[in-house]
Amino acid sequence: MPDPAVGFAAETVGRTRLSKSLRLILVLAAMPLLALLLFVLAAIGFALVPASGRAQQAGGEPTLYLCASLAHTDIVMPSRDALIDWTQLFPAVTPPDLPAEAYLAFGWGDLVFFRETPTWGDTRVSTALAALAGRHDTALRVVAVNPPVANPDCLPLSIDREGRLALIAHIQASLQPDAAGRPQQRPGGTGLEAFYLAKGRYGPFNTCNQWAAEALAVAGLPHAHFAPFSFSVTWPLANGRAG
Repeated sequence: MPDPAVGFAAETVGRTRLSKSLRLILVLAAMPLLALLLFVLAAIGFALVPASGRAQQAGGEPTLYLCASLAHTDIVMPSRDALIDWTQLFPAVTPPDLPAEAYLAFGWGDLVFFRETPTWGDTRVSTALAALAGRHDTALRVVAVNPPVANPDCLPLSIDREGRLALIAHIQASLQPDAAGRPQQRPGGTGLEAFYLAKGRYGPFNTCNQWAAEALAVAGLPHAHFAPFSFSVTWPLANGRAG
């Protein structure tokens, strides 16, 4: 006659194994969420406690801007001034009839995402995931714009000559030139917008906003060392102090 105790013990062991398996599944399922939470908390922490930058000796220098959307930031500067004439490098967005007071917006990012996402309403999960995986070339996106003086999404940047020279060098160094040293334009863009092959690979720790934060850093402005989100770039400017 079967021993009831043996059956009970086997059932208990089975339930214990099932319970352990469920716990393991729950732990594995929670790990990506925990990693995402730590990622966001780190971004917030770095944005709230930024590097302060240095004292700027700006006097008579043109005003530059940082323009931010929900997920992206651009560095915006005059199309030509005493230090640089960008029209020589980017004729595709600077036709002869471009007003002298026009500005250029510079942003770095995934080339395919730039091309396939002209507005945030066009965002596709597959395109975003491919960008985060670093599967595509990167590009410097250049757009001719009006001076964003009254744009509420743009913060004015007061940068001295030393900082502007460093910022210009940062933008130029982001390009992947051809054998003759010229920017390599890639298909895409509408109106006075163009994409130029850039160095680097996009990823969670090397985003468009990280590029903008590094631009602020070389210019001597308050910045976050880790800046995956647009607020990672704007908060240090709003709350930081150079010095």
